[in-house]
Amino acid sequence: MIKKVVITIGDPAGCGPIITLKAIENIGRKDLTFIVVGDRKVLEEIPTFRRIRKKIELIDLNTKGISKLKKGRVTKLGGIASISYLNKALEIVTKRKIPSLVTAPLSKEAVRLSFPNFLGHTEYLANYFGIKRFAMMMVSRNFKVVLFTRHIDFKEVPLQIKKKELVEHFHLIYSFLKERFKVDTPKIGVCSLNPHAGIDTYLGEEEKVIKEAIDSSLLPLRGPYPADTIFIPTNMKKFHCIIALYHDQGMIPFKLLSFKEGVNLTVGLPIIRTSPAHGVAFDRVREGKYLVFSSMVEAMRLGAFLSYSS
Repeated sequence: MIKKVVITIGDPAGCGPIITLKAIENIGRKDLTFIVVGDRKVLEEIPTFRRIRKKIELIDLNTKGISKLKKGRVTKLGGIASISYLNKALEIVTKRKIPSLVTAPLSKEAVRLSFPNFLGHTEYLANYFGIKRFAMMMVSRNFKVVLFTRHIDFKEVPLQIKKKELVEHFHLIYSFLKERFKVDTPKIGVCSLNPHAGIDTYLGEEEKVIKEAIDSSLLPLRGPYPADTIFIPTNMKKFHCIIALYHDQGMIPFKLLSFKEGVNLTVGLPIIRTSPAHGVAFDRVREGKYLVFSSMVEAMRLGAFLSYSS
């Protein structure tokens, strides 16, 4: 069975075009066919393109002025192109009924030069599909971690710790692990917000709310656990997934342990969307440094596995 995967090249001034082509070249999968959305003028500058151009279906948007784009920089044109690629990819997955979308990194700063309210791929995709309950799951061979809140100011996080929203979040993750990852009885650990989970005395009201949500969910969840110990490898092995309360609580341990192979997976969409667990790497592009593409390879593999295994 040939599995189709739609890929956006992300910000054309960043690492996306290069890691997309390198990942396709090195993935070693004859059962996958790739539909790449971007600009031919950008991809033709990369030597890898000549070697794989017959292996892909290129959707060339022929963006005006793209050949003059400054590489490795935040630009308005780069942001506009990034969103254009994404919109075209969404049109393709919808019309052709393709279940797998892989997005190379874009620059939020570049996109916001034209779209000030842009928060990120995750929120944009949820809005496109009209999904109210969704989540950002980071996946690697080592572990999975889900962020309860994502790109919001830290001072706003405690205000989002509400019983109803937590219970809905728990059920979303539990169901996804069962249905997509085929885990019969998912074991999920939940982080606390305050240091040491309040040492049983609850330093704040948040731990009480988290505990009430865990009990009300009627799911095999455990916690809240101190975030400084739950990510110790021996503790992580006890769970199929860990739920972090805010962005850095989950992303710091994940990137420390799985930076080169980590995948960002959006939970709750009608399609499977994955991306590498890193950003546009403008600094490395400017300096002409080697770009790691292993995370992009894993994003393609995971996307295909989850899309076509159900």
